[in-house]
Amino acid sequence: MLKNNKSVISIPEDFDSVDVTTWALPEGAIARLGRGCNPDFAFSPDGQYFVVGNTLGLWVYDLETPSPIALWQSERGMIFHIAISPNGKWIAACNSDKILKVLDIQNGACITQVKIDDYITKLTFSHDSQYLAAAYASAPTAEVWHAETAKPIAQFTADTEEESYDSPIGFSPDTRLVAFTCSSSDSDDAESIIVWNIESAEQIACISAHTNWVSTLCFSPCGKFLASGGEDGTVYVWDVNTWQQVQCYTDYGNVYRIIPSWTPDGILRAAIINYDETGPATISVRGLESGEELYNDQVWGNTVRFSRESAWGNTVLFSNGSQLAYECRHDFINIRTPKYPYKRQFTHSPISFPDSTHSPTAFPTFSVFSDDGKTLAVKHHHEGVMLWDIESKQSRPAVNVESAGKNQFLYKTDNGKLYVASIKDDNVKLWEAGGNGIPLIEATGREYWSAFPALSPTGKLFAYADKDGNLKVWDVQSGNQLYELTHPLEPNNEGDDDTICDLQFSFDGKILASESNYPFAHVISWDMELGEEIDNSLNDNAATRILGRLVLRHLKPRSREVVHISHDRKYLSSLGSDSYLYDVKNNDYLSRLSLPQGLEDMFTAAEFSMCGKYFAAGTWWREGMEKMVICLWEVETGKQIATFRGHPTDIHALAFSPDNKLLASASYDGTILLWDLTPYL
Repeated sequence: MLKNNKSVISIPEDFDSVDVTTWALPEGAIARLGRGCNPDFAFSPDGQYFVVGNTLGLWVYDLETPSPIALWQSERGMIFHIAISPNGKWIAACNSDKILKVLDIQNGACITQVKIDDYITKLTFSHDSQYLAAAYASAPTAEVWHAETAKPIAQFTADTEEESYDSPIGFSPDTRLVAFTCSSSDSDDAESIIVWNIESAEQIACISAHTNWVSTLCFSPCGKFLASGGEDGTVYVWDVNTWQQVQCYTDYGNVYRIIPSWTPDGILRAAIINYDETGPATISVRGLESGEELYNDQVWGNTVRFSRESAWGNTVLFSNGSQLAYECRHDFINIRTPKYPYKRQFTHSPISFPDSTHSPTAFPTFSVFSDDGKTLAVKHHHEGVMLWDIESKQSRPAVNVESAGKNQFLYKTDNGKLYVASIKDDNVKLWEAGGNGIPLIEATGREYWSAFPALSPTGKLFAYADKDGNLKVWDVQSGNQLYELTHPLEPNNEGDDDTICDLQFSFDGKILASESNYPFAHVISWDMELGEEIDNSLNDNAATRILGRLVLRHLKPRSREVVHISHDRKYLSSLGSDSYLYDVKNNDYLSRLSLPQGLEDMFTAAEFSMCGKYFAAGTWWREGMEKMVICLWEVETGKQIATFRGHPTDIHALAFSPDNKLLASASYDGTILLWDLTPYL
């Protein structure tokens, strides 16, 4: 540990130490559910604090407790990567707007910032805290700035056009050298290590030994050696004077990743992540020379699995040969430090699910209130459904049964009941949300990539499709299969198999519509009373727009027009270049909607209130946008009555409480904001 590097975090006076859901809220919001996703981690040099940078901002945790003590929100973009200076004064953070900032670690104030031209994959400070270096995502380039002023010091580009996927970067202890990686031109997977002299701006070494991507580079405290480790399960140690290999550590089983790190007294250790398809991942810490295992934990799902194309920070951090942090199931962060040489677990963002394999981007995509307004049900991308208690701001899985699996879908029927369909392997089940854990329907043969299962708005029928285009329709009350209908499939021009891409019931549940993609969109309508195909003389586009009979097709995100229909089927909305509300019963335009200038094509998420009096819509993210916009209109007049700004990125879903007092907005940032509507209605 360095001396005189202790930091004292300034905690804002208005922070409620108990209720973190009220921290750093935007104007008009009364609570935030969840704490963001896709984290990057950093330990403070004094071992007092642990910082999580994610889609929401910078969370600071006291390691003694451990509990959050501060939230420094990103006013623009989402934070991708962070680093803390060895002197304990600064936090560096880069975001989705390609802005690199240096913040005061005591209060989160911005010391300096710089606009960059590319996304950063890794950040690091020099050992004397004088310099800050970053590696870029789409070019084999590293850049060095003066840490306190952001003045450019040097930029290095390797003699190859091949970028590195992870691009680790590291300074030598004397700040004379900087090392980073680039992909080898000889192999799609292998990566080379490039070493530059900062003062002379000369490349002094190019090392090629790894057969796969390199995730970690670290110089020894004495400066004589460089260690590298990565996806090939091997750690190499290189002599800094000759750049010859002096040691190789391998044969650690089925290694997904190996992360070497030196202790302050020069002992080389590694965090080793083992994973295969037959069981859970494990993470262990070993002394590489001694072979001694110092720590081992079984980690379910892909806590350590993330796409090498991903722009996000790692979910595993191993530093100083003794500090380990790793995320578990989008819920817990596990930490091991010299002061606490065992696993300590704390909740960061409570959206965990039984048997979760943890998508690295488990953001909320759909939300709906219960009829009594006491519960908000939220479905997460590639994950399950959570039930949030509005009063306590606590969450629980909608189906707390391991056999449900992680891939779940949320429905609310006309009578107000909430249901969840779950997919695990080829098994499909229907559950009552928050029920007794006994499935209402159990079936097989549903492929992962088939259309989402469909539940009729009446709650009486449940349908799903298998890979061969067979539609299976079940009676929910009896749990018996009623029909098996066949939608003809054709291979596309590339010979790939066609699939059922959309499956929806009409509002009254009497018609089921199925759609396939190849060689062109083909929609078939099925009579649910007779169990047979009905007259499809209407063209496909018209067939999917029979208001009052067929549900409107879900238009693709970022399309030119977003169409939505009210819960009582009276009104239709269209958002795009020409935005309006339409009276379905009278077959006439109700009102034109005025959207904020420049954002006309950015509104996608939309929702009518249950009573049909109000309509809300939210935007997607575009580079340069500070906060996403949510607009609230009065339906009959088309008057815009409120505008909210809060999420740093895409809004995926909106939901009104039954009494119209709350509007919930679910975002790609992994959180749900609750907005107070009482001043406007």
